[in-house]
Amino acid sequence: MLRKLICNATVLPFTQQADGSLDLSPQSVDVLMEGDRISQVAPNLEIAADQVVDATNLLLTPGFVDAHTHTTVGILEKCGYEALPLEQWMLYLPPNEKLSSRVHYLCTMVAALEAVKNGTTTMQDDIYALPYTPPEMFEAVARAYVDLGVRASLSLHAINKPLHETVPYLTDQLKDEQKQSFIAASFCTPAEWEAIFRQLYRDWQGQANLITTMLAPSASQRVTPELMYRIAALSEEFNVPIHTHLLETRMQAVTGSEFFGESVIAYAKRHGILTHRTTIAHGVWLSQADIDLVADAGATVVHNVVSNHRLCSGIAPIRELVSRGVNVALGTDGMDSFNLFDVIKMAGLVHSTVDEKHESYPRAVDILKWATYGGARSTLLQNQVGAIAPGMKADFVLYDLNSLSFTPRNQLPIHLVYSERGRSIRQVYVNGQLIVKNGQVLTVNESDLLAELSEHLKEYYAYREQWHQQSKALRPLMDAAFQKMLTQPLPIQRFNVAYGDHSHASMRVSEEALQMSS
Repeated sequence: MLRKLICNATVLPFTQQADGSLDLSPQSVDVLMEGDRISQVAPNLEIAADQVVDATNLLLTPGFVDAHTHTTVGILEKCGYEALPLEQWMLYLPPNEKLSSRVHYLCTMVAALEAVKNGTTTMQDDIYALPYTPPEMFEAVARAYVDLGVRASLSLHAINKPLHETVPYLTDQLKDEQKQSFIAASFCTPAEWEAIFRQLYRDWQGQANLITTMLAPSASQRVTPELMYRIAALSEEFNVPIHTHLLETRMQAVTGSEFFGESVIAYAKRHGILTHRTTIAHGVWLSQADIDLVADAGATVVHNVVSNHRLCSGIAPIRELVSRGVNVALGTDGMDSFNLFDVIKMAGLVHSTVDEKHESYPRAVDILKWATYGGARSTLLQNQVGAIAPGMKADFVLYDLNSLSFTPRNQLPIHLVYSERGRSIRQVYVNGQLIVKNGQVLTVNESDLLAELSEHLKEYYAYREQWHQQSKALRPLMDAAFQKMLTQPLPIQRFNVAYGDHSHASMRVSEEALQMSS
C-alpha cells in the first residue's frame, strides 16, 4: 500500500466536537496517507513513506462538498439568462436527455474541472433530465467523474407528472390540445423507474471508490404518490439519500395549498420522502411549521444562495433552520459557476441583511461547516469525507499561506470565507491521489476537452433555438400564472422589502428584465 507523508502543514482539522461545532484551530502537524485514507495526523511523524511533500507555509483543509448541482444543464445554459424567475427560466431548458452521451460526459467533465481546481472534491450531481434520466446519460456522467478522479453522488432524476399539473393556475391558461401534448409526453412508470435505479445501483455504487447513488424525485408536486412511496422504500432498502427540490420559489409555496391543501413539505412527509436521509435543495419558502417538520425528520437543507438570487427566489431562512438544529449544506446549483467559493462568500454575507441582530449572523466557522460536514452529511458520507483525521478519506486541499488572500495572516477561517477564491490552491487530493497541482489538472487534458465541447455546442445551439421557438408560445401563459400567484397572500416573506414598493400585488416582471438571451 502506497504511503504518502505531508510534512509541516498548517492543518484546520474540521473534526466534530462535542457541541456539534468543528475544530478549526490551526495545528502544525504531519499527515500520513496510506492508500486512499488518512492514517495518522500528528506532529513530527518519523515514518518511512513512498512520497514526502514539504507543506511548510501551506494550509491543509478538507475538500469542499458541493451538495447540490446540475452539471450538464449548468454548462449548456451557463450565463444564458438573467432576471428570470425559476418557472419562466425552466421553459427555455431543452430536453437534454436527447443529447449524445459524449456531450453529457464533456459537460460533466468541464463542470467538475472548475470545481476541483477550486477546492471541491465531492459533488452531489442531480442529473437533471425531462422527464427522467436515461441510463446511458447517468453512465456518461459517472464515467466523467471516474476519469477525472473526483468523488460524486449521482441521481436518477424523476418527474412523472405533466407540467400543468405541477404549476398552479397554468392549466387555466392552456388549450385542451396543449394539455394533451403535456400528458402525452414520455414518462417512466414507477415500476420501470425502480428497475432502472436498481440496475444503476448494481453497476455504479462504489465504482472506482468514487461513485455513490441517490434517489431524486424532482419535487413532491412533480411525482406521483406511488413513485414517492417506491423511492422511500428504495432509500430504506439501500440506505441511499433522497434528493429533492422543495419550496424553492414563492410559486411552490402556493402550490401546496392550491393542489394538496397542505405545504409541499407536509405532502412529501405524508408520502414517505421526508426522512433523515432526505436532502432538500433550496427551501427558501419554508414556513416555521415546515422548518419544524424538517428538523423533526433530521433532514438536510442545501443553501444554494447564489442560485436563489439569480432566479429571483428570495432569501432562505437559514438562521431559523440552524436554530432548530437542521443540517445545512451549500450548493452551486450549477448556476453560472461550479466554484463553491462564490457560494461560501455570499452565504456569509446575505444573512446580515435580513435584520439588525448581528449577534446571530453566521460566522466563518459556521459557513465552512456547511461547505464540508454539512455536505458530507447530505451525501451520507460524513464518516468518510469532510475532516482531516485518521480513517477519513484522503480528500484535501493545500493552500499557499504566502499568497495575497492570506496576507496579512489573521484568522484563517475568515480568510477562507471572505478573501480566498481558489487562487491560492496549490494541490488537491482525492482518495490520496494528486488531482490538481499549481492550477493544472493532472488526470485529463483540459484544453482538449474544452475544444471538443466547443465543437459539440454548435449542434446544441441549433437544437436550442428550435426549442426556444416552441417555448415562446408558452411564455405568456406562464407569465399569467405567475402574476396570479403573486396576488395570493402568504404568511411569510422571503424578500428584503425594507426599501421601495415590493407588495406582492404590485410585483410585476418587466418584459425587458425577462427578455430571453438568444
